[in-house]
Amino acid sequence: MRYVIVIAAITFFLLWDGLYNRGHYLDVTVREVSRIVRYVTG
Repeated sequence: MRYVIVIAAITFFLLWDGLYNRGHYLDVTVREVSRIVRYVTG
């Protein structure tokens, strides 16, 4: 049940971000994650 709530919360956030911010937070998150991955993998 916990996983269902987490997945629903993430889905709601992504929909909200896409509709109201044109994916701004998602874009920033992807950029940061890719930067961290590049840093870790050298």
